[in-house]
Amino acid sequence: MNEKLFLNTLTFEYPKEAVKLYFSAKDDAERKSTRLKSPVLIPKEVKQSQIFSNLFAGNGTPTIYSSFSSPTEGFEVIALDFNEPENEYFVKRYYNRLLEKYFRYYDDVVVTKSGITDDIQVWLLANGDKKHINHDNKQYELIEMDRFTIRVKYDHYNNCPYLLVANDRPALMLNVPVARLLAEGANDPFTSKSSITPSMINKVMTREVRKGSDGTEYVVRRIDRYDYLQSHNKYCPPETTRPIMSGELKRFFGLDKHEETRTFESKYIKYLEKIENFRKKFLNTKDIERIFPNLAYEFTKVNPLQVGETSSSKRMLIFGKDSNGNDVRNVRQQYGVNSGPRIKCPYTDIQLIAIYHTSDKKYASHLLGYFRNGNYCSGNNDERKKLEMYIGTNVSYADKLLHIEFKDMLNPTREIEEALYGKEYRNLNPKIKYVGIYVSPIHKYASSKESKECYYKIKEMFLKHNIPTQCIDSNRMRGQLERDVKKNRKDFIYTLQNMGIAICAKLGGSPWLLDEIEKKELIIGIGAFRSDNQQYIGAAFSFDNTGVFNDYSYFQKSELDELVGAIKMAIIRYSAVNSQPERIIIHYYKKISRKREFKKVEDMLKSLNLNVPVFIVTINKTESEDIVLFDEESTYTSYNYQTRQNEVVKSLMPYSGKWVNLGPSKEGHRYLLCNNTRYENERFSNMDGFPFPIKLTIACPNRNDKIETPVVQQLIDQVYQFSRIYWKSVKQQGLPVTIKYPEMIAEIMPHFNDKTVYTDNNCLWFL
Repeated sequence: MNEKLFLNTLTFEYPKEAVKLYFSAKDDAERKSTRLKSPVLIPKEVKQSQIFSNLFAGNGTPTIYSSFSSPTEGFEVIALDFNEPENEYFVKRYYNRLLEKYFRYYDDVVVTKSGITDDIQVWLLANGDKKHINHDNKQYELIEMDRFTIRVKYDHYNNCPYLLVANDRPALMLNVPVARLLAEGANDPFTSKSSITPSMINKVMTREVRKGSDGTEYVVRRIDRYDYLQSHNKYCPPETTRPIMSGELKRFFGLDKHEETRTFESKYIKYLEKIENFRKKFLNTKDIERIFPNLAYEFTKVNPLQVGETSSSKRMLIFGKDSNGNDVRNVRQQYGVNSGPRIKCPYTDIQLIAIYHTSDKKYASHLLGYFRNGNYCSGNNDERKKLEMYIGTNVSYADKLLHIEFKDMLNPTREIEEALYGKEYRNLNPKIKYVGIYVSPIHKYASSKESKECYYKIKEMFLKHNIPTQCIDSNRMRGQLERDVKKNRKDFIYTLQNMGIAICAKLGGSPWLLDEIEKKELIIGIGAFRSDNQQYIGAAFSFDNTGVFNDYSYFQKSELDELVGAIKMAIIRYSAVNSQPERIIIHYYKKISRKREFKKVEDMLKSLNLNVPVFIVTINKTESEDIVLFDEESTYTSYNYQTRQNEVVKSLMPYSGKWVNLGPSKEGHRYLLCNNTRYENERFSNMDGFPFPIKLTIACPNRNDKIETPVVQQLIDQVYQFSRIYWKSVKQQGLPVTIKYPEMIAEIMPHFNDKTVYTDNNCLWFL
């Protein structure tokens, strides 16, 4: 296996001699110093200094200020050892301050801070693409701004400091003064015509011309929240201040309706190109060398000793049986599903109900025909493509009086609700399991809140009748069918395939499972979704390590006791059916608070007299876009339709299952896991995508974080495996279902009026 792994980090060296910096128990007269609010920010030498010793004699954290390297009246000089581990967080703030000053000298950048750690974020003005949008017969210019985060970190594995250079997602700036934007509202106070209001504006860019001590003028640009600038009487003249496009502004201008253009090119290539250009321009200068001694000119090659990989057997999935009655195993979902589900739907008679707009009647009829007869692929009946093959049981059409045709394209809920109150639905045959196929005329990216709510309301109304629904976007279906005819292809079959496996899961079946021997362990996934500024927590429970789904709950973020109670009930139900679990594994969407959150879990286990290790695996909700692993040798073969030849294309994406030990942290042991479909000695298709790695942090709080090496391997393997049992698509996912499924529940449930609308815990109706 040829590979050259590297990370988007640049190593440097701390000063060998102690550095003299300035500290005080009081702020300076001009209030330009920085208060060290957290105890971890106060350096060891300050705590031990005779000057401040009396402040640290009692309980609590004393108030300490620092002007860093700037001599300040009333501030004491203390020499700090940058290599002292206890000084790590202060040293990071020191370098952040120097970075902020360094980038202020460039006219074509805007410097701001990112996150609670005050990392430096640089917005580039010069390189952004410009485009125009039209609204209300007016044209507006949009400027795309590239953004980069520079993070000072310490590599506890290789024992050296480094700069992390990350390419953040670009921002859009509306190149229109706030004053003009707000003035262009409707003149009629009683009009129904919408206009932009100040509350729609989140962040803005201000531009101020200042004079230096030598009389020369220079420009200071800042990115800040608009309401903060207003409430704190900060500089933001509306005639020169420009708004950054937020969610509300995007909806106003209709930008949220645009689906991102799908590309089959490796995003690793573009990412590396951007950070390398940034490095050459800003991090390859004499001035930056004075701040960071011996700053590397190349991104960091990975130490071979910190690289691991999941077992190749962990990719294997188990499906239905072949013609000889043997279990079918395959590493690729798209091929394995043709052998039928691993666990069939437990119903004998499945009947399909169509819900559609009048203009979609023909398409709805064809769609049900594809599911019933399998006749899309060849024009004739094809047993392999019937819905029956994916769910493992018979499928037929429901009585024609149960199909629902509506006329209101913008809000069909009223007509559908009236139909569901009809006598046909009051007298449903209890021996039949119905499935609703909803052909939605409302685009997924509709701006109207009422339009978006239709999907949830329709799903809830059918669930009250014990009917799961499968939705398909009418416009996307029509477009795909037309493209297939035009190009003489049959790509819509893959949409039918994805819908088939989702329906299987909604009916209590399992399209496939992990090829694993059952163990006595309980895996709990906890995810979250933010809706209308309120965060909801979803918890999905898997009773065993083969991926069988069992139960779900959802809570508001503040309902910690209820969440712990749900975990307790999962343990009780598991133990009643099997026996006590030998270990509990919790996949968590964020860093867990040991004092507040885990303490309650620990108390709950004591109440059950259960003394087993609890492993917390923190999994970032999104693929890692800050620290990224690259493979310089990574290529794939692609067919060039212009030259009609295969050609080798560079991808930079590492092999699937490769992971890197990022070293310990306060929260636990950190790892970067690659999760894609690039396997050794197998053909890779760029249509599978190029997902970035995911970040994991593994801890065992009730065992003082002492984790044996084989257990770490098992836990990483398990995260990798659980990303392979996503039953909404045959495509490989970057995140495990233990995080994705709870997030999906947490997204849907706040829109339901009845939290207990569907109580069949074995079904993934929310897919």
